[in-house]
Amino acid sequence: MFTYRYRELPVALQHKGEVRTALARELHIHPEKIFNLEVERFALDSRKKGNPHWSYNVIFDVQQQLRAGKNAARGLLEASRENETPDSDPLAQSVPMASHIDVIGAGPAGLWAALHLLRRGFAVDLYEQGKPVEERFRDIRRFFAERVFNEHSNVLFGEGGAGAFSDGKLNTRSRNIFSETVLRDMVEFGVDESVVTFAKPHIGTDRLVLMLRKIRAEIARLGGKIHFYTALEDIEIKNGCVCAIKVNDEWKPCDALVLATGHSARGIYELLAARGVTLESKAFAMGVRVEHPQALINLRQLGKDVDTKLTGSAEYFLATPTLNKTSSAYSFCMCPGGVLVPCASEPGTLATNGMSYSRRNGHTANGAIVVPVDASSTTFGGLDFQRKTERDAFDVGGKNYAAPAQTIKAFLAHHADKSLPKSTYPCGLVPSNIWDWLDKKICSSLAEGFQNFDRKIPGFIEQGLIVAPETRTSSPVRITRNNDTLESVNTKGLFVLGEGAGYSGGIVTSAADGIRLAVRAKKSK
Repeated sequence: MFTYRYRELPVALQHKGEVRTALARELHIHPEKIFNLEVERFALDSRKKGNPHWSYNVIFDVQQQLRAGKNAARGLLEASRENETPDSDPLAQSVPMASHIDVIGAGPAGLWAALHLLRRGFAVDLYEQGKPVEERFRDIRRFFAERVFNEHSNVLFGEGGAGAFSDGKLNTRSRNIFSETVLRDMVEFGVDESVVTFAKPHIGTDRLVLMLRKIRAEIARLGGKIHFYTALEDIEIKNGCVCAIKVNDEWKPCDALVLATGHSARGIYELLAARGVTLESKAFAMGVRVEHPQALINLRQLGKDVDTKLTGSAEYFLATPTLNKTSSAYSFCMCPGGVLVPCASEPGTLATNGMSYSRRNGHTANGAIVVPVDASSTTFGGLDFQRKTERDAFDVGGKNYAAPAQTIKAFLAHHADKSLPKSTYPCGLVPSNIWDWLDKKICSSLAEGFQNFDRKIPGFIEQGLIVAPETRTSSPVRITRNNDTLESVNTKGLFVLGEGAGYSGGIVTSAADGIRLAVRAKKSK
């Protein structure tokens, strides 16, 4: 038996999934001569406007060596089947840890760390300052309707973390055995199996909620204890080692502490700094959210008369250096068919985000357009910059979570709009000249970026609405760790994971960080 891979196998939109037939046609052989056919990855190829198609990477076996014709030679490669598992990690079972582990934060990193540590025989207590996802949903709806802000249960905090209310995208720049395991776990917990093979998988906030409930039940079944409404208030460190934690005004002994608190738990950074844990400033990005009619994005990205019931709503990925080449602007967390949401983790501040439900069939598209911000010369310089921007936005919006907004056309002309187009943002918009309060360097880079993007997507300026600001792309602070052990460089027993540690970005890579720790952990004697 001979094994081959075929890359970029074209399949017509209306024949999605009919891979065997398409592969046989390309190879000029009968479909029954293809064995053990597996889809490794597939994506929508829309490079030819007006003629998009599905593109598959597959691995398969045949009984005779293939002599590919001219049409097939481009995509055909000899291959071998590999069977990697997380235990293939060269550092697996090499990090001594106490048999009982306290995990702080029930976002992706914390949930997957707890799940896989339990599967490997550790005892786990998982602490989450927020609420179970069902109650969290109710708090968020109340916030949108009544502007009643709960600093422990909101778009950023609670079971599932920030990712549960930021579209449910499962994109990751690099796939490895840890990220693949995350996706396969999701299938185990009820997500459609296509997330394993689709190049740009997406669940949607509505389906993420169902998955989170199943993960919670599995953690409980394995003997894990989940403590909601329970915030980490302090850490006791003696002789460079974690020895106790304070939660809800009660001290508990602790030999191994896993911090997976997300990039918006600013109080945790301040607590760690006060206790002498090594932190460092890191680069991040800030900018604005932009909203467009989804029909415009579909037309420009897919072409005229393409049936989006077959393709799904179109996305964009945009990037451009500014003319002086000292900065750049790029799109981030684009939400096709999505809605805008306010996200804040502290009273008196305002930031924006976007999300989509599973069907992604809304009439508007939104995405962040952001500009890189260099690492600060001080540990909390970037965090202070974030806070100032969010407080200014809150004040400009009227101090009731309405967002400052401006059409892109008016932004380029440096004046506020007399009226604004309809938006999905739920707390109302206030016309504002964003140049008056947002950092001028960021505004200048955004202006150049918008003009470049309009050349790629005509109408981007004319039909675009800015809703500001977008500040939470990633953490401006990193908890410095040993990348082999995932342990703080100066505090034994303190393991730091995910976006809050400054070492991942997004749902999948954060969850993969949790698995990486669990695989490397071995019970200390």
